[in-house]
Amino acid sequence: MEPIYAKCNKSCGHKFYVQHFKKDKLQNAIEKTYFTCPNCGREYVCFYTDDHTRKLQATLRELHREMKWIEKDELEGLKRKESDLKQLISNGMASAKKLIEG
Repeated sequence: MEPIYAKCNKSCGHKFYVQHFKKDKLQNAIEKTYFTCPNCGREYVCFYTDDHTRKLQATLRELHREMKWIEKDELEGLKRKESDLKQLISNGMASAKKLIEG
């Protein structure tokens, strides 16, 4: 993963690179993906996923691999499928977040 530049804008203001995300398993097979400020330890949640959403993410990764080698005339159909998958993933993450954070 390419490092992401971040700033602890909710606490100490420290600027840093995020090289690895952390994952915690929560209730109902929900996973929290997050990173922490190395200076003050403030936690920043990126997203929550459940089993179904993680399977959709795996399907999306496979679709992206397929899109690299596909003919241009077949690409439109895969782009529609990609868009649909992204929407399903977004909805799944929102549902998991609502379940955990209320």
